Amino acid sequence: MVSQHQGQAVRLDYPARRQRLREKLFGAPRKTPVDAVLVTGAPNLHYLTGFTGSFAWLVLTPSAEHLLTSGIYETQIAAEAPDIPCTRIPVGVEPPVALRPLLQALGVRMLGVDPSNSLSFFKGLRRALRKEGIAVRPVPIPVDSLRLVKEASELEPIRAAVAIADATFQHILRLFQPEVSEWDIAMEIDFYIRRQGAYPAFETIVASGPNSALPHAHPTERRLQRGDFVTVDFGARLNGYCSDITRTVVIGKASPEHKRVYNAVLEALERSIAAIRPGRRGKQIDAIARETLAKHGLADYFGHSLGHSIGLTVHDGRGFSPREKGKLEAGMVLTVEPGVYIPGFGGVRIEQDVLVTETGCEVLSQSPVQLMEMGE
Repeated sequence: MVSQHQGQAVRLDYPARRQRLREKLFGAPRKTPVDAVLVTGAPNLHYLTGFTGSFAWLVLTPSAEHLLTSGIYETQIAAEAPDIPCTRIPVGVEPPVALRPLLQALGVRMLGVDPSNSLSFFKGLRRALRKEGIAVRPVPIPVDSLRLVKEASELEPIRAAVAIADATFQHILRLFQPEVSEWDIAMEIDFYIRRQGAYPAFETIVASGPNSALPHAHPTERRLQRGDFVTVDFGARLNGYCSDITRTVVIGKASPEHKRVYNAVLEALERSIAAIRPGRRGKQIDAIARETLAKHGLADYFGHSLGHSIGLTVHDGRGFSPREKGKLEAGMVLTVEPGVYIPGFGGVRIEQDVLVTETGCEVLSQSPVQLMEMGE
């Protein structure tokens, strides 16, 4: 089978993204007292240049841009980011040392580096650049905030990645049977996603029975039993963009307690989604889920945030949490994933991917969310 998704390139305006970043950093009046910034991190480089490899540095000034990479990626950068000059780091030369002549040629005396980098990273840069009189200063580089609101061209691969996740869930329904192991289901999920021309977006979770009370359980050889909750949490990465869904089913006939817990989580999910709209703060949406679970006496069993942004990474930025003061904007894509985890009994999590619209939100995930009794 050849996937309909294979070979479909996403056409994105990378120069426009770099220009928006310049405006935020160097706009008048000058906001950032540096001559250039150094952008590191694969997702940010992908967003700004189209480069999909694991190592490169981007130097950005108000009027120039230059990439620095190892010989491993020189050819790849030429293909994926042909509009940006690139310097190859000679074999045996440390990247900060190779950065020196580039900064000198660009007339850089003060280099801004995102403070999220490690202390050892800063020390290495400063040690390599101080002899040339180039200072290094921590400066927030707001690529993450640019990535939060998706462009129209980004929504196409996200929708396709969500569709693959939905198809994957439909494909594995036949495996929710007594004596099938968690590990067998996880392998089938990963295999099916790859057969669609995508990659698993993160390590697939399949957790049954008491294991389902662990939000980030790893698949084991445990075999499904009647009376188990089974939670599957997985996503696809297609053309760099991710999806992330979770579903929980019951093996055999659901007990009254199964139904009580499941329906409480489902109510929290539906009420939270109904409240999403531009201008709402993330903590307001998170509070709705917690208030709903509290009404059912289950709030103490919900120990994580309600959701997160998705995009080039599966956790692509802020979302819904008790501390999140940021406001929602149209174009954000986020997960909504309330959960209840009861030690010794099991857990339920239901996760939808949603797009914030001008008037509310669009639910992208189409897999059923009503309680499913499987294996009868």
